[in-house]
Amino acid sequence: MTQTNRFWKFVLSSAAGIIVIEAVLLGVIWLRLSPSHKSTLLEICQDNIYILLGLAFVVIGALWMVFDITYNRYILPLKRISAEAGVIYDSNPSHRIKVKGSRDIIRMAGIINDFADMFENLNKTITQQILSARKETEKERNLLAAIMGELPQGIIICNKNGRIILFNTLAKNLFAQDNGHGKAETFLGLGRSVFHLIDRSFISHALEEIFEQLNSPESCVGSFFITPILSGKLISANTIPVLDKDKEFTGFILVLEDASEQIKKYQIVDRQLTEFYTLLEATLPADAPSPVKDEFKLLGTRIRESFFSTLPSTPITLATFLPSIQKKTAYFENIRVNMVNPFPDTRFLADTYSMTQAIVFIFRQMASYTGSDEFDLTVSHNETMITFTISWTGDPCPNHRIQTMLRTQLNGLPSLGYVLKFNNTRLIPVETTPESCSGLILTSRAGPHTPRSRSRQAAPVVSDARPEFYDFNLFRTEEAAGNILDTPIKQLTYTVFDTETTGLSPEEGDEVIAIGAVRIVNQRIVFQDFFEELVNPKRDIPLESYKIHGINYEMVKEKPGIETILPQFAKFAGDTVLVGHNLAFDLKMFKVKEKATHVSFANPVLDTLLLSALLHPVHQQHDMESIAKRLGVDILGRHSALGDAIATAEIFLKLLPILNSNGILTLKDAIAASRKSYYARLKY
Repeated sequence: MTQTNRFWKFVLSSAAGIIVIEAVLLGVIWLRLSPSHKSTLLEICQDNIYILLGLAFVVIGALWMVFDITYNRYILPLKRISAEAGVIYDSNPSHRIKVKGSRDIIRMAGIINDFADMFENLNKTITQQILSARKETEKERNLLAAIMGELPQGIIICNKNGRIILFNTLAKNLFAQDNGHGKAETFLGLGRSVFHLIDRSFISHALEEIFEQLNSPESCVGSFFITPILSGKLISANTIPVLDKDKEFTGFILVLEDASEQIKKYQIVDRQLTEFYTLLEATLPADAPSPVKDEFKLLGTRIRESFFSTLPSTPITLATFLPSIQKKTAYFENIRVNMVNPFPDTRFLADTYSMTQAIVFIFRQMASYTGSDEFDLTVSHNETMITFTISWTGDPCPNHRIQTMLRTQLNGLPSLGYVLKFNNTRLIPVETTPESCSGLILTSRAGPHTPRSRSRQAAPVVSDARPEFYDFNLFRTEEAAGNILDTPIKQLTYTVFDTETTGLSPEEGDEVIAIGAVRIVNQRIVFQDFFEELVNPKRDIPLESYKIHGINYEMVKEKPGIETILPQFAKFAGDTVLVGHNLAFDLKMFKVKEKATHVSFANPVLDTLLLSALLHPVHQQHDMESIAKRLGVDILGRHSALGDAIATAEIFLKLLPILNSNGILTLKDAIAASRKSYYARLKY
């Protein structure tokens, strides 16, 4: 219960007590009076009724004045001092208490302000010492950042949960895509999940391979894969584990290179070789010696292999690869694969993930084409080649189905034909007739006898005394366990946003014309991870609104509509907590567009307006400017969507320690407390 409530409860209870006592005393006196005295008293009251009523009003007014003076000179100043002192201690050491009250209370406020001066000077001194101590470290960090930026590969470092904690410029450029309106933007940022950029199954498979390697005596550990990404590129990724000082897995590094041009060159050469060979066959006489054709085929094969010799491939042991094929075909496809002559110690060179997907896909398609659910997989090898022969009993497979299968795109991968080419693997039908085949032969390059080529692998990174590239304790950042509502508010990732609109009546046709947002990760604003888009409202912008935000129709008429921008913003926000100022209005603007955009926000939300009213009830003004001034936040770019979003983010960070000092520790606490605010009653 607040001081104000306690004071007025005391006043009301005292007044009720006095009235009860007076009523009892008057009742006793009345009972002791004689009838003549009672009659005389009633006559006196009737003759002086107005005087008595005036006296009663004077007494009540005097008491009210006493209580009001007491409240304003003692109770309210104490309450304000308590709130303002919390602001000084928790958020803004430059803030000072300004109150009106009794001399003792004013003197108390002065003493607190003197202590605040000492506290602020002490903070400045400590800050200067910290900045001085970090000066040399900052040079090293800048040097490291410059080196990271100039590396010829894209680098993304993630914690063990796949949250991005470091990336360089080349990695960001690799994932940048043209979204159709002249701006390249993919949401690669600190604290985001890498699984939104690269299919989870690729990384999961790479980590499984790494864990197997970590449990073996091999000193060089890593895993490669090739995958298409949303920007349309094909990238090759080298996955390297990061271990702590106890050699426990704590994260991983993705070293990325754009393989698109290399693949395109191969496709051009492959097409030209095929066209030239077709032309050669057409021009050579029928009785031309076959060695000429055979030599040309061999030359073409060597040229093709040379293009893929630099693509990442791993020496795969048949002892682990073949059981994986059996398990996946049996579990996912209900197909039995019998292994014949498996040579468990033999290795072949390929990308584990894509090769596994390709062979499982072949079994699935062949089962569909032939109606068979059981196949034999026979392995043979020599020093340079591994041969897999797939055979079955039953109907043969039409050859045209094989060509269709080779052109079919795999899940998250290019077509089967190109996946096999990536892995230097050829598929040859065992023809029964010119129109059908009774088996398939896959030939791959044999791997080295040594466990792993050091030219493509590296030792795991051990983060014992690692430098802090950013001021985040990143590798130790854990995912929110269990219900997000029970997560401490300081550990959550937030998307702070604001909108600009044509007006204040969304249900009467007013539209969003700008959305700006920035993310908070580990209690820091990630300024590089922002969202800023203008929106075509497809209607005029009133002059009154233009005077506020400075956006006219000429600025937005060529921009995409809300049906394009809002889904992009939803992807940017992801699974974070939404934060804004007077958020009910912005969410109402989004709500009326649910049918048009097919976007519905189910994220938890926090509103700085409600939080400020909750934490500082003694203040009547809770607009953004008043809160910012109280907390020592400078607002730049007011009434621009991104500028207001950044200001709101800074305000929110100032409110976090005040929330904690008031016992509001988790998201559930903050939401429950916000609902108690008077402003929570506002509806749009």
